Amino acid sequence: MAEKNENSDEISFIDLVATIWRQKWLVIVVTVLAAVLSVAYALMQPNQYTATSTVLPISGSSSLLSQYAGLAAMAGVSLPGSDSSNPSVKIQAILNSRELAVKVINELDLVPKLIKEPEKLKDVSPLATAVGIFQKSVFSVSVDSKTSLMKVSAKTKSAALSAQIANTAIDLLQQDLSSRVLTASGKNIVVLEQQVADQEKKVRELQSKMEDYQRKNKLVAPATQSQQGLDLYRSLIQQKMTLEIQISSLQNALSADNPKVTAAQAQLAAIQKQIDNFERTGGGVGPSMNETPKALMEYANLQAELELATKIYGGLLTSLENLRLQDATDKVFVEVIDTAVPPEQKSEPSRSMICVVGTLAGGLVGLLLAFLREALQKVIADPEVRAKFAKKK
Repeated sequence: MAEKNENSDEISFIDLVATIWRQKWLVIVVTVLAAVLSVAYALMQPNQYTATSTVLPISGSSSLLSQYAGLAAMAGVSLPGSDSSNPSVKIQAILNSRELAVKVINELDLVPKLIKEPEKLKDVSPLATAVGIFQKSVFSVSVDSKTSLMKVSAKTKSAALSAQIANTAIDLLQQDLSSRVLTASGKNIVVLEQQVADQEKKVRELQSKMEDYQRKNKLVAPATQSQQGLDLYRSLIQQKMTLEIQISSLQNALSADNPKVTAAQAQLAAIQKQIDNFERTGGGVGPSMNETPKALMEYANLQAELELATKIYGGLLTSLENLRLQDATDKVFVEVIDTAVPPEQKSEPSRSMICVVGTLAGGLVGLLLAFLREALQKVIADPEVRAKFAKKK
C-alpha cells in the first residue's frame, strides 16, 4: 500500500507530456508572441560597427637588453629578459584612463553623438556622462598575452566614426607617451645639454686665448723652449768669455791695431750683440729673458684653467650620455601595425541570435505558464480546497 502511494506521488514523463498537450495552445501562443516581439526588437536595434587598430608596445629597455645580451653572455653575465619590462601594462592603463577618454571626446566632439539631449541632464555634466558611455560601451582594449599585440577598438553606429575614434586614441597615446618622457628625464637632458654647450663654449674660448698667448709670446712647448733658450744663452756667454780671454792674451803680445786683435774684438762685439738681442727678445724662440718667468707663470695658469675646464666638460658629457642611455631604457612607445579602417559589415546586433534566444525564452515561459495553469486547475478542482474557501452557513 505504501509503495502504491509513493508511486502515485511521483510525476511521470507521460503526465508531463499530457499536461503540455492539454495546455498546447497556451504554449504556442506565448512562444509565437515571444518570437514576434523578438523579431520586432531585433529590427529596432541599430547597426553597430566596430573598427580595430593593432599596435605593438615597445620599450627602450627591452631593445637595449637584446642589443647587449650577446656581449653580456660572453662576459658570463645574465641580463633579465624582455618580459621583465613589458610595457603593455602601462600602455593599457593609459588607454583605459579617464584622461585619454576626455581627450578623445573633446578632440572629436563626441558629447552630442553619445548623448541625445545633453542639455536635459541634471546634476551631472554632459562630459562626465559621455565619458562613462565611452568607456563602457564605445571604447575597448585587449592584449594578446603571447604576442603582446594590443587591439584598440571602437564601436559606434557609424563605421567612419568608429575608425576615427580608434585612430585618434592611438595618436593621443603617442603624444601622451612623448610628453611623459619629456616631463621626466627629458627635462634633465635639456638642462644638461645646455650646461654641456656652455662648458664647450668656455673650453673653446680658453683654447683660443691659449693660442693667442702662445703666438704672442712664441711659446709652443715652454719647457723645451726654455731649456733650449738657456742652452743658447749659456753658449753665447761661454763664447764671450773665451773671446775676452783670447783678446786679453793678444793685446799683451800684439799691438792694439793688429788685425788679429781687431778681428777678435769684432767677433766679441757680434756675440755681445747676440746676447743683448737674446736678453731683449728671446732670440726668436720665446720671450725675453726678463719676461720669461712671468710668461711661463701666465702660461701655466692658462694651461691649468684650460685643463680644469676640459675635465668639467668631459664629466658633463659623460653624465649627458648616461642620462640619454637611461632615458632610452625608460622610454615606451607603440608601433602601429594596422590602422583602423571603416568596417564594411556590422558587428552588432546579431538579429538571428536575438530571434532564436527570444523564441526559446518564450517557449520556456509558455511551458512554465502551462504547468502553473495545470496545477492551479487541479487545486481549484480539489473538493477539500473548495470546501475551505466555501462560506460557512
